[in-house]
Amino acid sequence: MTRTGEAIRYSVVSGICFVLGLTLIPAFASYGLHYAIATIFAFVIVVLVGFLLHCYWTFSVERSMAAFSRYLGAMLVNLPLTILLIGAGHDGFGLTVPTATVVASALLFLWNYIAVKWAVRRVPTGDMS
Repeated sequence: MTRTGEAIRYSVVSGICFVLGLTLIPAFASYGLHYAIATIFAFVIVVLVGFLLHCYWTFSVERSMAAFSRYLGAMLVNLPLTILLIGAGHDGFGLTVPTATVVASALLFLWNYIAVKWAVRRVPTGDMS
């Protein structure tokens, strides 16, 4: 696997997660949920989908609870950042929830790449396989 291929696959999976979040957050909000609660519900779905796709396709690694725990931990950093960024865009700048969601996701793209790669490809200390 080349780094270019990995970066392309990462971008595709991130795009899928981006569209999923972009769809779910406003959809949940349209049912009357506050954007923060809508973001939490969407987060659960996006984390599960993202982890599976990154393991199977982006990095072609075996799924494990250790990798999922690292991935979840890394993505949990995103949750408050996403809520804060959506809140700043919506409450602070008057953006719609869908627009604020796009802006928040774009701002977190690079952080996510670094965090996801660390989470799913990390080899525990002492494990030479």
